[in-house]
Amino acid sequence: MIINRTWAMASSETFSCKPIGEFVQRYLAESMVSIDPFSRNREWATYTNDLDPNTTARSHQEASEFLASLVNQNVKADLVIFDPPYSLEQCSRSYKGVGRKVTMRDTQIFGRWTSHKNLVNRLLTPDGVFLYFGWNSNGMGKKRGFEITELLLVSHGSAHNDTICIAEKRNLEVKLGETVGISRMSATALLPGDGNEPA
Repeated sequence: MIINRTWAMASSETFSCKPIGEFVQRYLAESMVSIDPFSRNREWATYTNDLDPNTTARSHQEASEFLASLVNQNVKADLVIFDPPYSLEQCSRSYKGVGRKVTMRDTQIFGRWTSHKNLVNRLLTPDGVFLYFGWNSNGMGKKRGFEITELLLVSHGSAHNDTICIAEKRNLEVKLGETVGISRMSATALLPGDGNEPA
């Protein structure tokens, strides 16, 4: 695993932070098809989505619905960029911006993103890369057959939390049938609130 730590000024737009943007661009340079379900105004990926209709994303759906639609279209990507809200407060602000309130279901999904990651698991090619950003390093995980290949810690000084950036790839020595989220179930069966979310 490659581990690096650096400092950069905090920004509400994660990838405008220079070392984080460079981290993403390095993987995008080797990607043919990429997906960003929380893209805001970044048009870096092949498929972009953001709940806010005022952004430049091509799609404006809930992230899980967007990912499910790509599964149903048989899309395969070699890179998924996953930069969700980092806290319930951030989630609440983004929902308020589109006239939504945070529900109990949202609080249960938030932070774990289980259904989202199960859908990503079906979208990524066997050699695909998952880039995850947040205040923890809980990406796809070993239960889905992934391992961290690169970890970047970006300190923002003062009382700011570090931004944790990870790159994960499948451990191809793990049999696909042993991983969570690879199944013949329809994508809609993996949407939040259906009882199909493993811990």
